[in-house]
Parts: sequence; structure tokens; C-alpha cells
Amino acid sequence: MTPVIRTDVGHKKGVGVWAFALALLTAGALAHVAVRMHGIQIAYELGRERRTNTELEERRRRLNIEIGMLKDPGRVVGLARDKLQMGPPAPGNVVRLDPGVVLASGGRP
Repeated sequence: MTPVIRTDVGHKKGVGVWAFALALLTAGALAHVAVRMHGIQIAYELGRERRTNTELEERRRRLNIEIGMLKDPGRVVGLARDKLQMGPPAPGNVVRLDPGVVLASGGRP
């Protein structure tokens, strides 16, 4: 019997190595694309959150202005006088206390 020499064995092993390397390269490229896509998605979400933050800051600024207008002493006095029919107390309703005198719960010394 003569020994059989196979010349294509190394070639098949080389194809397997190249196929494995190509598979690794493809997996790496897909992972890179996935990471980039995730980064773009995060950037879009960040943009939306910044826009929401800007809108909320503007709303807070308007509400602070509104609070300032509602706390205006002239407005409060006008509401008390016109809507609630309030005015200065009658002279008989004013209680003057000497220093050190404490009122009981009844209101008169």
C-alpha cells in the first residue's frame, strides 16, 4: 500500500480560520453599530429632556411672576376692602396694652 498524501487538508483548516476571523470581525462590527445606535438614542432622549427642562424653567419663571403679582400689597388691600368688605377697625375695637400685660384667651385685659 502506498501512503496517500492529502494536499488540501491545510487549505481546509485555513478556510476555517479565515471564516472564524470573519465571524469575529462581523460580530465586532455589529457590536460597534449597536453601541453607536444606543449613543444616538441617548442623545435624542437627552435633547427631549433638555427641552422639557427649558419648558419647566419657563413655567416656573411665569409662576414666580404670578406669585409676585398675587402678593402685591395694593392688590391684597383692594381685595380686603372691596371683596371682603374689610376696613380699619372701629376705635372701640382697638385694645391698647401696657408693657408686660398679656391677654387672656377672651381678648380683653
